[in-house]
Amino acid sequence: MKQLLKIQRKKIRVINRVRLGISISILLIILCPAIMFAFDEPHNKTDLSYINVYIEPGDTLWGIAKANLPPKTDIRDFIHEIKSINQLDSALIVEGDSLLVPYRQ
Repeated sequence: MKQLLKIQRKKIRVINRVRLGISISILLIILCPAIMFAFDEPHNKTDLSYINVYIEPGDTLWGIAKANLPPKTDIRDFIHEIKSINQLDSALIVEGDSLLVPYRQ
């Protein structure tokens, strides 16, 4: 014969409501800044400006990105950002054109 397991639910009893309220408040005070820090963007958008870079013979998108790369930024993400700002489909650039490159102060 199979034995059927009977699941018992334990009820949580609150003995001291004041202590529970203080504990939840402290937990929220600690967690809110941690959550805000985790979802904060790495760069502040208000410090963002653009420089106009004229493309000369031999210039590449990689070289332009490397020359203007902000600290602690992945160059591949920066190239993608330059491409999206300038509405480029590929990394091919033509001499004589100009690119808007983000510059963070």
